[in-house]
Amino acid sequence: MRPFTGTRRRLARALAVVPLVAAAVLLPQISSGAADGGRMPLGPDDLVTQAGEVRTLAAGVTYQTYTQGTASDRWTVWAQRGGTETFGSKTAAEAFAAQLADEGFSGTVDTFTAPASSDASGGVFGYGVRVGSFAPDLKASADRLAGWLRTAGFGARVIYTALDGNPSTGPWKVHVVRAAPTAAVSFKAVHGTDVATAATVRSMATESGAIAAVNGNEFDIHTFPGFSGYEGVPQGLYVQNNVLLGAANNGRTSLLLEGAGARVRVAEVTSTVQVAAPNGDVRTLDGVNRVPGRVLGCGGVGGDHVAMNGTMTETDRPWRNQLCLDDSEIVIFRPEWGSSTPGPFSGVTNSVDVVMSGNWVVQEIRSPAGGPIPAGGRVLQGIGEGADWLTEHALVGSAFKPGAAIKDADGASVTSPTLSAVAGGGPALVRNGEVFLNTKANGMTNFSYGPNSTLVQRHPRTMAGVTASGELLLVTVDGRDPGTSVGVTWPEAAEVMKWLGATDAVGLGSGGDATMVVDGTLANSPMDDWGTSMVERKMSSAVVIVPKS
Repeated sequence: MRPFTGTRRRLARALAVVPLVAAAVLLPQISSGAADGGRMPLGPDDLVTQAGEVRTLAAGVTYQTYTQGTASDRWTVWAQRGGTETFGSKTAAEAFAAQLADEGFSGTVDTFTAPASSDASGGVFGYGVRVGSFAPDLKASADRLAGWLRTAGFGARVIYTALDGNPSTGPWKVHVVRAAPTAAVSFKAVHGTDVATAATVRSMATESGAIAAVNGNEFDIHTFPGFSGYEGVPQGLYVQNNVLLGAANNGRTSLLLEGAGARVRVAEVTSTVQVAAPNGDVRTLDGVNRVPGRVLGCGGVGGDHVAMNGTMTETDRPWRNQLCLDDSEIVIFRPEWGSSTPGPFSGVTNSVDVVMSGNWVVQEIRSPAGGPIPAGGRVLQGIGEGADWLTEHALVGSAFKPGAAIKDADGASVTSPTLSAVAGGGPALVRNGEVFLNTKANGMTNFSYGPNSTLVQRHPRTMAGVTASGELLLVTVDGRDPGTSVGVTWPEAAEVMKWLGATDAVGLGSGGDATMVVDGTLANSPMDDWGTSMVERKMSSAVVIVPKS
């Protein structure tokens, strides 16, 4: 990010905050296909939905499950050549199938097609070669076939065909928490011991006293090729009690809780943090509580580059789960981050920490960066030209003046004294009562804004939404288990949220992230992969429902 100058007065005017508007008091009521006893919009029309007993967690807060369908998909082996399993042309896939046939393996070429979203086109996005077909209870046979393929020199991955998103009979298991707007509870976003360290949803629920909780932000994780060293750092917007703890991947859809004008809201959001130096010069900061130079999810404030088809390309758009790099940044660290700021990442040769009190008075300037964060204090960390700017403008005993804004797509502030927020890990799902999936706005297309596997594959999912009466919906769909639940595509998730009565909804997370805790007990069955044992993943944040004291 390159600097600009301005005045404190302009900074204060630009970052003015809209005051809290009281939410309307509405009586809880369910108006949905679920309330009418209809079937979930999953699979063939002849499937019957089994609604579980409604369990009351607190006055106005309930938990219920819905199940539907039976297993009919198959295990198969997705063959790979040179590490590639999805081919860009049918000709290449057919040539690979012929190569497999020469080695005695009969493969089928599958065509992968994605539907259009609300802001991006659909179409064919690739081709794959599958070998073998085995009943749901014969995964061991698929595993043996995969072993034979590997012995023959090919790559192989065992999958269950429900993953592809083709028509399926399930089964499905859906977990639903409803909280009425009049319930004596608070809706919050929380993290574990600190922002830099992951924790399980169950531990975060216990620590916060929650009666219900689901996974919040997607986050930096050690299995990610661009891992920056701190598992648990949120990808995108994270706000707790009106404190910005993670900057937005600007323009992505987020879940806003206890904010301006409504207890629950789904909106596309941007965040801005600026500081005025002692001499009045103003600088827009690049991030909050993350390793400088590394922007997970992109969508930053300028100077960011992402590898597009092998070429580093400048971008200011969000790109989900992509790592953007910027060699000139300033990032603010708060005590919530942890005890110390990170040292300079590999390759960074110019870094500085400006250590400040809680009133932003400079106490110390240290270089290279990395060291304690004072109790109640702040640290501005710069790299590259950002380090030079801090060195030029910081003076021990003088103060910086901060300002921050969080705004929706119309430019209106969404803040309130009680605001909590998490960025979605998926697109918007429902808008004004209709299915609405904005994959382009959320960086979930390919780099040409065309289709990929994002919309079409089935995975475990967590969704959140709000009904016309103001109810908060927290929903988790189990997946990756042929005998219990195969998961849903994002379009299927959108249909489920509409069926449950959501007028607006967003996808929060997928795969092994998808977790729900009810009254301190793990309610769903998180799965890292198909056919594996249940595992409770540590993650960045959680959305919780907490009784008011």
